[in-house]
Amino acid sequence: MGEWKAALYVANPDVALREDDPDGALLFNPDTNQVRVLNATGLFIWRLCDGTRDAPAMVAQLQEAFEGVPEDQVAKHVRAFVEDMLASGFIGTVQDARRDEAV
Repeated sequence: MGEWKAALYVANPDVALREDDPDGALLFNPDTNQVRVLNATGLFIWRLCDGTRDAPAMVAQLQEAFEGVPEDQVAKHVRAFVEDMLASGFIGTVQDARRDEAV
């Protein structure tokens, strides 16, 4: 789990986002011809994948946006979403230069 928390996540720039509904969106990955349907929460997390946030930061942002949801539940859902998106190439990771300098 340590590796999961250390990464900064970034959306694959080749993936097309189509927002037909305020409650979600459609992602298309032309590299793999895969499609993902996102609900509002998934879309929120997807937008957080800008290369500046790690998992704890995404969990904190989600908790702030959706008040009253327990942190462990939010963390579990963020992790499942991120792992699925990583495995299917919809997002990737970037190196954090600040962390490299601290080592």
